[in-house]
Amino acid sequence: MNHRLEEFTECMQNVMPDWPLDIVSQVDTDWTHTSVRQVGELADSLAQTHPEAGRHYWAFRTWSLLVWQPVYLTLAGIHLNGMGIRPECISQQTSPCTVWGCRIADHVPFEDGEDELLNIAAGSLHDGVARLFNTCIETIDLHPKAAGRLLADYVTSATLRIGDLRADWSADDTVAWGERWLDALGLHDAGGFLRYGRVGDESLAIERKVCCLVYKCHDGTLCDTCPKIPLADRFARLARR
Repeated sequence: MNHRLEEFTECMQNVMPDWPLDIVSQVDTDWTHTSVRQVGELADSLAQTHPEAGRHYWAFRTWSLLVWQPVYLTLAGIHLNGMGIRPECISQQTSPCTVWGCRIADHVPFEDGEDELLNIAAGSLHDGVARLFNTCIETIDLHPKAAGRLLADYVTSATLRIGDLRADWSADDTVAWGERWLDALGLHDAGGFLRYGRVGDESLAIERKVCCLVYKCHDGTLCDTCPKIPLADRFARLARR
C-alpha cells in the first residue's frame, strides 16, 4: 500500500471526524461513473422519506450527496497533504438518503506544489462532475445553473474547512484559494465568501447563490446563509453564532 495514501486517510479524519475511508486494491466503479440506477435509487429514497419536500429538493439533495465527497477529498488532499488523488480511484458508498464513505484504490497520487496540483486536479474534477451531471439529468430534474451553484457551495465549504486547519492561511488566503478553485472549475459566478466580524478578527462564511431547499422537509429550516434571507439578516445570524 502506498504510505502516502495512509497518511492521507489519517489526515482526512481532521477534516471530517469518523469519515469512512478505506484503501483497497481497486474499485469497481469510480464516482464519475455512478450509474443511472444508483442515481435513481438515491432520488427515490429521498422521495419516499421526504414526500412533502418535492421533486426539486429530491434532485438538489441527490446531486449534493454525490458530489461533496470528491470535492472535499480533492481539495483537502492538495492543501493538507500536498497530493492529488486521481478521480478514477475513488468510489463512494451509497445507501438510502445518504452517501457517506469512500473506497480509494491503491495508487500513486499526483505530487507537486499547490499551484500545479490545483491546475491538474481542477481539470479532472471538472470532467468528472460533468460526466456525473450528464448521468443525473437522465433521472432527476436538475438545472445546470442550480447544479453549478450547489457544487460551488461545497467548493467554498471545503476551502473554509481547510482554512480552519491551515494555521498559515489568513482569511485573505482562504478566499484567494477558494476563488481560484471556483474559477478553475468554471464556477466564478456560482458561489463565493461572506466576510463578517470586526476588522482584524474577520470570519468567513459561504455566500450561497441557490437555496438547497432543505426547508421544504417537514423538519427543515432555512440555513443561516440561505440566499432567500436578506443579506443584512444573514450577517445578523452569522454574528450570533
